[in-house]
Amino acid sequence: MKYYEDILEVFYEPQPGLIDRSAIALGFFDGVHPGHQVVISRAVSEASRLKARSGVVTFKDHPRGLTRGQAPLLLSVIEERLSLFDQMGVDFALVLTFSEELCRLSPSEYVETMLVECLGARSISVGHNHHFGRDREGDAKLLERIGKEKDFVVHAADMVYVDGLEVSSSRIRDLVIGKNLDLAARLLSRPFSLRGTVVRGDMRGRTLGFPTANVQHAFNQLVPPCGVYAGFAQVLDEPGEKRLCVINIGVRPTFKNPELKISMGTTEPILTVEAHLLDFDGDLYDKPMKLEFHKHLRDERKFDNLDALKAQIGEDCSMAKNSLPCLI
Repeated sequence: MKYYEDILEVFYEPQPGLIDRSAIALGFFDGVHPGHQVVISRAVSEASRLKARSGVVTFKDHPRGLTRGQAPLLLSVIEERLSLFDQMGVDFALVLTFSEELCRLSPSEYVETMLVECLGARSISVGHNHHFGRDREGDAKLLERIGKEKDFVVHAADMVYVDGLEVSSSRIRDLVIGKNLDLAARLLSRPFSLRGTVVRGDMRGRTLGFPTANVQHAFNQLVPPCGVYAGFAQVLDEPGEKRLCVINIGVRPTFKNPELKISMGTTEPILTVEAHLLDFDGDLYDKPMKLEFHKHLRDERKFDNLDALKAQIGEDCSMAKNSLPCLI
């Protein structure tokens, strides 16, 4: 069990009687976008009405990893989602592991054991297309029928639209991959970001006069395409403002002998995520960092020599300052 900064209490093992009385939101909530926020906010308001605790029931990893053998890359890892739940005023979260045993539960068994017996559910909020239980047989209509027997109410949210577009995790994912970061941010309700830990690299950036934080992200997290981006960096375990940065994603083609990895019997360069924090000089090694992506500046390319590379990095820094003046 863990407590987040404000009030969120996190459980990882379902147990009978874990919560006496609750209003809960069900979903994976990848990205916690406006559509998800409607569902979660309804649980929070219902908890106030029912004098219960508000909660979210979610999964650490995407269920498709087990049901289909391959899951989509995540807009937000579990730590990010929990932080966002916390900011929305949720009291607790039950983070389940999508196991074979859980997958075999019928919808009614899932509701009775996980939601009623464990959490004392009196209100359950879901998205318009939410499915659950064995073979995804459960939906909002089935929840309503079970609710009449188990004494809870059900709230199914409508689809949410932004700029005339349906808001969905898959659409936002496609926008990030397409480098359309402005529209992705509008549909996400905040800039797209990734989290990771700053690890030691080969310190080439420092020798060029532009030290970088080499961010090692989760293997299942979505990373924008190779290129150079303007954004902000924030150390997560320290108070302080976000710092303007230039983020490079790629294989550093200007340098010889790139790091290689073997995947599926083939050898390919290792993709790196590096951030140069403007007007900063400090030790960031081993610290958790979040990188926000605001604007794609250019594609990654190979330079004839290091002087040309240094000149371009200087231009990248100037472009970052000019492209985000109102946010600095």
